Amino acid sequence: MDLPLTSPLTLLSAQPPLQIEKIETFLYRVKVSKPVVSTLASIGQRVALLVRVQDPDGAYGWGEIYSTLPSFGAEHRAQVVHQLLAPHVLRQSITDPRVLWQTLSQKLHAMAIQTGEPGPIAAALGGLDCAVWDLLARRAQVPLYQLLGGKATSVPAYASGLNPADGPDVVAQSRAQGFTAFKQKIGFGESTDLHNLRSIRQDMAAHERLMVDVNQGWTLEQALLMAPRLTEFDLAWVEEPLLADRPADEWRRCAQAFSAPLAGGENLRGDDFAQQSEWLGVIQPDVGKWGGISASRGVGQQALSAGKLYCPHWLGSGIGLMASAHVLAAVGGPGLLEVDVNENPLREALCQPFPALVQGQWVMPQGAGLGVDPDLKAASSWCVKHEETV
Repeated sequence: MDLPLTSPLTLLSAQPPLQIEKIETFLYRVKVSKPVVSTLASIGQRVALLVRVQDPDGAYGWGEIYSTLPSFGAEHRAQVVHQLLAPHVLRQSITDPRVLWQTLSQKLHAMAIQTGEPGPIAAALGGLDCAVWDLLARRAQVPLYQLLGGKATSVPAYASGLNPADGPDVVAQSRAQGFTAFKQKIGFGESTDLHNLRSIRQDMAAHERLMVDVNQGWTLEQALLMAPRLTEFDLAWVEEPLLADRPADEWRRCAQAFSAPLAGGENLRGDDFAQQSEWLGVIQPDVGKWGGISASRGVGQQALSAGKLYCPHWLGSGIGLMASAHVLAAVGGPGLLEVDVNENPLREALCQPFPALVQGQWVMPQGAGLGVDPDLKAASSWCVKHEETV
């Protein structure tokens, strides 16, 4: 993917080049009492893989690498950082993280093909990219979204991850916390799905929004069967009704069948976004899975230019959540921030001070960089591995 490097970033261009002298990873695991349930898996353990970069003056930046599925892959992704990325990054002069991300993506492309591991390499690079941006913004003493060219002080957010067993109850709890938009997981059979959606919709106010996520759980035939049944719920979008790599013709037929726009992007990379924007109305890249901040900002800008909604995907701890929020605040538009409302102690512990939600708006921190830091002491009992490369 060629990034729009010519887009003006005045604050970035005013910064001196930086060098990274140390890269650290912190791996956290914590069991939860209520698993996150989707058509893909039941997740009973929350995992977070953080990456920290530091320059010779002691300035630092944080990023997060997608490690939700499979959770046992987190250790491997940490080694991708230390053994594959670090030799290309340490003590190199960095003036623009977008150039670094694009250069490393090209340099490691053959390795990704040779090893059959484009996912772990892309995720590790995405988390590293976030950390470099955070470091730059901290050095500039501005919030990251401002370094990225944004001005918004808050972004709309929605409650995500609603399980099939108790979705309507969690909507009520999320509403009490200040959310006005909700995304229910479906794909568990017509009876279960429709019961949950009817229970949620009957209690919703006129200004509230409802979305659904199928997590790639249907065949085309199943999607076409469910499409007319979902019309009554006035959905804001239908997310990943098909496998992300299904043929274009299937996606076109699916888009024509649903009254709500289709959403997707957490399982796309590079030029996939441009191709699938033909049938996707909501574009959802994941900063910790592919592209980091550099590419996600570019995808978001292209989505808005094409008249699409940009809503970054996230399911992890608080560092990745904040990185997603800063990109959304920088890109602008009417898109929403995805906030997983399931039990996850790592969300708050690794993101302090945790931002407030006011009338459906996620209030952006005004501190430098991400504006938050992991509370390493509070989360120490969940840290299973810490490693550094200098």
